[in-house]
Amino acid sequence: MTGEKSWLNRLDHIIETNISDASLNNERLAAEIAISERHLFRRVRDITGLSPQKYLRQYRLQRAMQYLRNGKYRKVKEVAFAVGYINTSYFINQFEKEYGKKPLRILQEAGWR
Repeated sequence: MTGEKSWLNRLDHIIETNISDASLNNERLAAEIAISERHLFRRVRDITGLSPQKYLRQYRLQRAMQYLRNGKYRKVKEVAFAVGYINTSYFINQFEKEYGKKPLRILQEAGWR
């Protein structure tokens, strides 16, 4: 289990370092961690139960939630770009699916808007 945790920490570090890069995908993740895409898929699924793409999306949305709550960014568009979404409306849609609230609502609840 410790090996899995350190491997996932390594993957998280790669994602965090490149979080604002919209072109970050399975191919790039696999190359950065020096394994095949197929192995990346299996490993991430075995550890998290998610595909690498879903894991990346969830990671980005969790980071967006942190940014919204702590006021690092005060506009939804800024948050979207900061976590690698080019299309703000797509970001809002994905965020609302994940959390049941729109990002602007989170900003308002946190007192930033």
